[in-house]
Amino acid sequence: MPLLSSTLLLRTHSLTLLTCAYYLLTSPTQLLSSTPIWLLGESMSVRPAGYAPESIPHGAGPSGSAGAGGSRTSMPMRGPLISGPGQGQGAVVAQSERELFALLGLVVSVYAVTQFLFAGDLSVVQGTAATTASSSSMGTRASGARRLDSSFAAAAAAAKSPSRYAEELHTLLTAQSRWLTLSAIHVLASSALVFWIYMFHSHGASEPVSSTASAESWTSLLSGLNLLANRVVFTIGLADMLFWGYLWTVLKEEGREVAKVLARRREAEDDE
Repeated sequence: MPLLSSTLLLRTHSLTLLTCAYYLLTSPTQLLSSTPIWLLGESMSVRPAGYAPESIPHGAGPSGSAGAGGSRTSMPMRGPLISGPGQGQGAVVAQSERELFALLGLVVSVYAVTQFLFAGDLSVVQGTAATTASSSSMGTRASGARRLDSSFAAAAAAAKSPSRYAEELHTLLTAQSRWLTLSAIHVLASSALVFWIYMFHSHGASEPVSSTASAESWTSLLSGLNLLANRVVFTIGLADMLFWGYLWTVLKEEGREVAKVLARRREAEDDE
């Protein structure tokens, strides 16, 4: 049995998405320039996003850290997203970014609420396992002298009807299959995105390799895709890959638990 159930994981993830959506609506700068994104981007040598102002940690100067040859790498700095009046075109660009973040926050909040609601289909596994466990334990105590006694018969009568049990089982298996497919899609897409950013847009990995020149010339034709190669998208993709990968393993473990529950129920029906 996994430590955390799939329902708890999905609803915790949905609440986390709602928190991120709140920051996207109210203060996107505080979210996109947070310390975890900066640390992961610096450790992986991924460039910062143009729409996320860089936050300098305590002890670092505004000009960055000194390199091996004594040169200092400058850290790009930007002002707040919303510029003050009288700054011309910069205020228009900042306002358009603000509106884009608000739209993104709205989409994330709708997705989080939908995920929170549909995660309830996976909670049937706890009730099914508890019912079968209680029935099997009562049957084990009664099987010393005979197969069925009055207590086991009362438990079987109090149990769910076959039609109701089959309906809940169908709902559970359908939900597990749906979330397994969704988890696999998330893991594949996020891992491909993270691999692409790290291999072709990381300073430490892409510059020494000469064979990436053709790849860079090809991706230069799709300048819109190059905008995704930043530390914000890299952090989001890595977190998404890790979460959905762990959820996939939890769902597979719960599927094996359901198979054991069905085997016990068949054995109980055969004994009758």
